[in-house]
Amino acid sequence: MTAAPPTDRDVLSVSALVARLRGTVETKFSAVWVSGEVVDFTKARSGHMYFTLKDESAQLKAVLFRGVNLRMRFEPRNGMEVLARGRLTVYDARGDVQLQIEELQPKGVGAAELALRQLKEKLLARGYFDPGRKRPLPKYPKRVALVASPTGAAVRDMLELLAQRWPRTDVIVRPSRVQGTGAAEEVAVALRELNRLHTTGRLPLCAVVIGRGGGSSEDLAAFNEEAVADAIFQSVVPVVSAIGHEVDVTVADLVADFRAETPSAAVVALTPHRLELLADLDDRAGRLRDAMAGRLVLGRERLDQFAARPAFRRPLQRVTDLEQRLDDTAARLHRAARQRLTGAAEKLAAVAAQLDGLSPLNVLSRGYSLTRTTVGRVVTDPADVGPGDILLTRVAGGEIRSVAVAAAITMEELRRQEEAP
Repeated sequence: MTAAPPTDRDVLSVSALVARLRGTVETKFSAVWVSGEVVDFTKARSGHMYFTLKDESAQLKAVLFRGVNLRMRFEPRNGMEVLARGRLTVYDARGDVQLQIEELQPKGVGAAELALRQLKEKLLARGYFDPGRKRPLPKYPKRVALVASPTGAAVRDMLELLAQRWPRTDVIVRPSRVQGTGAAEEVAVALRELNRLHTTGRLPLCAVVIGRGGGSSEDLAAFNEEAVADAIFQSVVPVVSAIGHEVDVTVADLVADFRAETPSAAVVALTPHRLELLADLDDRAGRLRDAMAGRLVLGRERLDQFAARPAFRRPLQRVTDLEQRLDDTAARLHRAARQRLTGAAEKLAAVAAQLDGLSPLNVLSRGYSLTRTTVGRVVTDPADVGPGDILLTRVAGGEIRSVAVAAAITMEELRRQEEAP
């Protein structure tokens, strides 16, 4: 049997149905606690957080609006087990049922502890704890600023100890709350203000000390805030943290250039003790006097040794010895020079004799002659001479100038003439 078709009054639009569903859900589940694992976590640019809560067999979408986020001390992450308090609602655009969270707590660990862990991981990744960026403290500080409660015991202890140890240090106290709501922001503002005065030259500083006495973890919570860590990291002046007792280690301690266990320890680390310095100066002066006395004794001994040497007892002996050595050297030099000259003369005479034996003049002395033209050409062939040519004939006794009057006679004709009867 077919059902009767619905009338227009019985047909609901999607929007109307979702609105009824939303009203029913929000009425029955206006305040619920839900336990589950965070998955698919995203944080929008608006500051809202969206994720899914799941267990072994079901999932539920959840949203954390920005106003709630600002009050939270930690940030949810994928895989985190949480307890969420909120109300169920329906997102009209998709018809999804989601949990609008108003309070979120981590399971198994407190929110404050989890927030501190997450902050340390975040700052570690940024390099805030890097030992390489930490600056050394001044050896003899001229001016130090204290960021602390002006009525606290920590300031009083630090001022008294500074006056005892190194009274030449000027101390500037910058009042700030060190616990409670807004304390972290006040400490950060104080640090930035001191750095601004330092960089402008209005208040040059050697170091800044953040100090407070011991207390519970809640009392020290301001020094585990990101605002304080940022201000310390950005400081151009070295920062000394002196927060709580030795067992209390805050984020400010990890970021600071130097961590002192107590406010008094900060003063000890920052300043020399004038009495210890004076004692050290006396000790150095005594050692210097002893060293100088020892050097004087050693100097006298060496002077006596030098005075006992012959050069000082008979100063001219060295001069006479050198003069005698100079005379001996000069004599040897003269002998050597004479020998060299004699040998050179003998060699020259032998070479001259050889040259004399090869000289054309010796040939001329045996009756031979050398005939040349006026231009210096040696005549070796009668054909080279014509009638009227002037000839210069060199003989052993001198030179004969003559003029050719006839044609030259060859050796062959001369030989025939000599053979003719």
